[in-house]
Amino acid sequence: MLSKSPLQGLLVAIFIVLVSILIYNLYIKKNDEFLLDNSSDKQIKVVLNGKDYFLAAGQSLTVPILAGKNTISSQDINGNSILKDTFFVINGNKRGLINPSFATYITFRRYYGHIKNIDSLYKIYRKRIDGKEFIGEVNEYNQLLIQDFYYNINQNFPKIITKVDSIESRIKLFRKSQFLEFYRSTFE
Repeated sequence: MLSKSPLQGLLVAIFIVLVSILIYNLYIKKNDEFLLDNSSDKQIKVVLNGKDYFLAAGQSLTVPILAGKNTISSQDINGNSILKDTFFVINGNKRGLINPSFATYITFRRYYGHIKNIDSLYKIYRKRIDGKEFIGEVNEYNQLLIQDFYYNINQNFPKIITKVDSIESRIKLFRKSQFLEFYRSTFE
């Protein structure tokens, strides 16, 4: 007579795999997406690839973007044109921010891992913004399309990264006001 233990073991293994997939999808997986963002204090209307988007002050939306050529225009609440009909091209990158009001955004690189003198990695870079000096790899952007970062404005830096056998770094995109608050609370 055959034992049911191999079948029970298989069912337990399948259950563990399904729970692991669920946990990954809900808590760990980082979605690649494009955000359409209005960091200004006024509502704007954006026409992206023929579709209208109304963004309240400080609002961002996840938008579908096509690989290749995309069209965009934007105007303020009074109908004044901010961005006339133009286009931008996406080549293979699945993450980015569309800045229809040409506001200032800032990227910051954070280091992870067991580093004996981590401060030395930050101190080799210095950037002056609005008369104040910031230590670390800080870059300013105010163009229509911003890419080449790891965490978008709606995502936070993780407290730790599980890979600890080497130095890792991640770049996060911030609205200017978000960055100033982050830097003040983290490094000052």
